[in-house]
Amino acid sequence: MASHAPRPPRPDPLELRIRAVRGLLHAGHPDRAADRCAALRDRAARSGARRWQTAFGALRAEALLCLGGLAAAEREAATAVRAAGSDTPLRLWPVAVLAQALTELGRTDEADEQLRRAAPGPLPLTEDVLPYLRARGRRLLAVRCPEEALADFLRVGELAERQDSGLFAQLPWRTDAAEALVHLGRYDRATKLIDAQLTAAAEPGPRHRGLALRLRAATQEPALRPATLCLAAAELRTAGDRPAQAQVLADLSDALSDLGDDSAAGVFLRRAWHLAADCGAVPLCERLRPELVAT
Repeated sequence: MASHAPRPPRPDPLELRIRAVRGLLHAGHPDRAADRCAALRDRAARSGARRWQTAFGALRAEALLCLGGLAAAEREAATAVRAAGSDTPLRLWPVAVLAQALTELGRTDEADEQLRRAAPGPLPLTEDVLPYLRARGRRLLAVRCPEEALADFLRVGELAERQDSGLFAQLPWRTDAAEALVHLGRYDRATKLIDAQLTAAAEPGPRHRGLALRLRAATQEPALRPATLCLAAAELRTAGDRPAQAQVLADLSDALSDLGDDSAAGVFLRRAWHLAADCGAVPLCERLRPELVAT
């Protein structure tokens, strides 16, 4: 009797849709990703498909973060958290996006509370935990705990490499870790991670390239930084990531000021401040305000 090989498992329709929408976000179309997620989320809400509603609410919140709608991202992520109910693995993704929005809004204590309430016990060692760990690391970095943040980012990398085909395998953990290392003054190790991000086998996309180039500039000699930051700004403009653009413009202002070009530095300082203010990025606005007043 002939033996039949087992059929491969059928692709999860939800996973296929998430990958398609994430492809839009990855390619620099966060506006289209947000619109697509809204349609899919609303359809799921009408049919009572809680898993779909939660996933596309969280993904739409990610797209809104990229677009600079931090307050809108907070609301969208909070709605997705409620849709997930008490299902801990399902809640981790929207809670992570909510914590990231709160961190970028400068409300780091609220971000910490959300993260603690979502996972009071041991974390599952599955891909569900990856965005949670990254959001916790970003919050730790914002409150100037780079050593603890680095541990979370490296844990993301370790788990992501085991789940290299998962939904969260392309989280930019290398540039997150490099940013923590720059804060710690460990530039050689940061450079290696940045190079690995830029030469990854998979196409990193304009957002990941822009983030990596911003960190590369931080490891370079002062004279080289403006050119690298201009490249980073161009990539992030292509990606549509407005908060990250504001960060790069602020870095560019600092780099030009260090080189004695105060006139050009002032131009980029004002651009960075207005963009950050438009996004609601309170911590960056507070950092830039004294310099803006001085100029």
